[in-house]
Amino acid sequence: MKQLSEFFKRAVPTLLMLLLPLASVLAQGNGIPVRGTVTDEGGEPLIGASVLVKGSPGMGTVTDIDGNFQFSVPSEQTTLVISYVGMETKEIRVGKQRNFQVILSENTELTEIVVVGYGQQKKASVVGAITQTSGEVLQRAAGISDVGAALTGNRPV
Repeated sequence: MKQLSEFFKRAVPTLLMLLLPLASVLAQGNGIPVRGTVTDEGGEPLIGASVLVKGSPGMGTVTDIDGNFQFSVPSEQTTLVISYVGMETKEIRVGKQRNFQVILSENTELTEIVVVGYGQQKKASVVGAITQTSGEVLQRAAGISDVGAALTGNRPV
């Protein structure tokens, strides 16, 4: 009897710790199930498009390899915000609809963007000299462990 009591003292907390994450998954299941597909204008699925509930950060999902999504929303008054890099963001009210076919169009306002080590800037606003280098140039700076130091004073040959 004492062994059984000792077993339950150890098993119950362990079981609760294992089931606790399941509670959050089940809590997301409450609500209205919606599903759909996100494609571009050519009918190609958009992999990794964000489908979020407007006004609820962290509530949403991303599309799978076939452009499909599926999750539960809190109510019929929910607005879905669908976005993808380089595409126009689209907002759709759920209402009575449960299956969505979303077609995103290209964002024509995009201009050239230069990615820098600490953020992004438009190419037109970059002040200073810009150059490209190669791996061979960096290899000539043997013994330097910092990439920034290896780039100092180098220019492509």
